[in-house]
Amino acid sequence: MKIPLFKVHMPAGATAALEATLASGYLAHGARVEEFERGLAAWVGNPRVSALSEASGALTLALYLAGVRPQDEVIVSPLICLATSMPIANLFARPRWCDVDPATGMLDPARIADLVTPRTRAILAYHWSGDVADIEALQAVARAHGLKLIEDASEAFGAEYRGARLGNQGSDFCVYSFAPVRQITAGDGAAILCASAQDHEKARRLRRYGIDQASFRLPSGDLNPDSDIPVAGFNVCMNNIAATLGLAQLPHAADVVARQRANGRHYDGALAGVAGLTLLQRRADAVSGYWTYSLRAERRAELARKLHEAGIGCQRLHVRNDRYSCFAAARRDDALPGVDLFDRENLSIPCGWWLSPQERERIVACIRSGW
Repeated sequence: MKIPLFKVHMPAGATAALEATLASGYLAHGARVEEFERGLAAWVGNPRVSALSEASGALTLALYLAGVRPQDEVIVSPLICLATSMPIANLFARPRWCDVDPATGMLDPARIADLVTPRTRAILAYHWSGDVADIEALQAVARAHGLKLIEDASEAFGAEYRGARLGNQGSDFCVYSFAPVRQITAGDGAAILCASAQDHEKARRLRRYGIDQASFRLPSGDLNPDSDIPVAGFNVCMNNIAATLGLAQLPHAADVVARQRANGRHYDGALAGVAGLTLLQRRADAVSGYWTYSLRAERRAELARKLHEAGIGCQRLHVRNDRYSCFAAARRDDALPGVDLFDRENLSIPCGWWLSPQERERIVACIRSGW
């Protein structure tokens, strides 16, 4: 039987909840979205939550709130998802590719200062495969240069840093994804968590055209011609259907995260010392969300082939984005040695809530027997 790298989590009560929402006649942004926001705020510990339609829209909004405009620059690793890089291009800005620490696959804070120019507006930090970046160091360099810090925690639901969940660390913005194969899903969806109340209020307006919901309609329900839109916004609201799915997931979130965390910690011990493997360094003051179990493998293609032949899903998690021709103008002439090494060796194996102890041991045995 095949062991998938990714799988959709769908609790039994989701179908009945969806039927009720579909029968209600209220499918667009509404009360279910607000309920999901309250639940997510309680989970994270940050009340400044705005639910959105998908992660790239959430990141576009975060970048815009951070002041990113055409011709501006955003410091980011090339080892990211397309949903992370394309919002920079969609705002007609430019990525400034930063090297990573090959021990983690994430931004090396010591490399950032040399990349700052008068056009730099933000640092976009990607939490690789659910692991946690060096938030304190990233916040320090952002403050030192007057930049906004955006955390992309799309893969890191349930991850913690110094006892608090991501999105409650004081960074300017943190984005979660609820795409189909995340730890919990809303079918598709996302959320942006803000450090400041002012940014939170802006996010709530700009996610739907810049509308002020409190004044947009008259008590009769008719449109209010006196309601102004001072800043043009986007159309990235979450709808009630997605929120209903998200609400069905939230009661199971702790169990999902605990299962993935147990699997990841098992691999930490069971795969230690295997010839040809380098296990990633995970911070002692943080806990990974373990979306997948990411590691580095010499002769990665041979190991991946062996795992696939054994019916075990695996892949490199992302392709380095600085190789895409749409980013040709942002390419660096100098080397990115950390990116080169990590890109050559990174591999993800299944770590999800669905793994049985027997499947977990099957994966370990396959790897430990060599390739």
